[in-house]
Amino acid sequence: MFALNEQQVDFILEDIRRNGIESEELQLSLLDHICCVIEEEISPEMNFEDLYRSILPRFFKKELREIQEETDLLITFKNYYAMKKVMLNIGVFSAFVFIIGAIFKLMHWPGAGIMLVLPIAIISFVFLPLLFLIKSKEIKKKREKFTLGTGVVFGIILSMSGLFKVMHWPGAGALWVSALAMLFLVFLPFHFFGGIRNPETKTNTIISSILILMTGGLFFTLTDLSSTRQKIEELTIQTDSHLLVATNYLHQGNQNDYAEIVDSTQVIKNLELQAKCDTLCTKIENLKLGLMKALPAQPSEMTEEEFVDQYGYDIRSTMSFLFTDKEEDPKPSLVAIKAGINDLNSFLSLNYVSEVGDLLNTEDRSNPGSSSDIKVSWEVANFHRVPLQLTMRILNQLILEIKIIESSNL
Repeated sequence: MFALNEQQVDFILEDIRRNGIESEELQLSLLDHICCVIEEEISPEMNFEDLYRSILPRFFKKELREIQEETDLLITFKNYYAMKKVMLNIGVFSAFVFIIGAIFKLMHWPGAGIMLVLPIAIISFVFLPLLFLIKSKEIKKKREKFTLGTGVVFGIILSMSGLFKVMHWPGAGALWVSALAMLFLVFLPFHFFGGIRNPETKTNTIISSILILMTGGLFFTLTDLSSTRQKIEELTIQTDSHLLVATNYLHQGNQNDYAEIVDSTQVIKNLELQAKCDTLCTKIENLKLGLMKALPAQPSEMTEEEFVDQYGYDIRSTMSFLFTDKEEDPKPSLVAIKAGINDLNSFLSLNYVSEVGDLLNTEDRSNPGSSSDIKVSWEVANFHRVPLQLTMRILNQLILEIKIIESSNL
């Protein structure tokens, strides 16, 4: 086997130092490995320096200094590779669960909430902080570390705003605006001016900044800076409240009308009308109460208006309370409401001459939002895949219609 002389060994050692290997122990280790390879492959007719230059790239991907940097990471950040593996596994898991959760949310299947909350929370409070810890060890310049940090903070705030928006929690708008402000006012300027100064990254920085600006601009177009949405929600809740007030007012008027009737025949007939109307209204009120109990908050803890304000967009709970697992098959409590309405209509047609028109109409009808001409049942048309806010409004509207019909026949 060919043996390298002292001059050749010194040449290799000096070149290793020039390539950024600072640790003496690492220098000697690399020197030993390179010398062994050269001594095995060199032959008398080969040029030593040419052979050395051809062997050296076997020890790195881009440059020899990578070995020094990886060694520094291992020394200063002993769990680097373990954390990197955990980060990647968590990222893949969260992305997979989030996609499944989005499908469940779209189809209104049970379990969608946890499959959206869990991955977003993991991404925000585990994946992104781990990403910052790992990448910050690889970056030397403070400006680049700050840019990375602002990017991570932006990602966390954006994820939280998305989560709050999907779950209809208060504060989603403020988080969304904060995320965009972080992107445009902090991250983008530091990213652009930090990268454009380096000739090697100048082109990539300009391209990435344009993409960030366009993406952020698209996000900004989705931002409602006016109070229109909030005003609509407030007026909707106010309208529902007025609906309850009008129903109570009409009920009180009906009670006064009953008290003023003196004809015995009319009194008997009206007492039966009153009993049927009160029984049907009680069934509807019990259905509302059961729906409220099916959700996390108990009715005793908040008013109906407060309850609807907090859980108004919930579809899954209303579906599971009003329909069976067959989805379009209504539960007995909802069927009983329809039967009560039909019984009242039959009683009115036999005993009173006034027409109810479209009030309390339980005939099959076209499904709202569907392009199909196939008619569906009254239960499906009014309550299938309807959020809690509209469900409660429809039930309150039914009570009001009963009171109106009751009043018109007194």
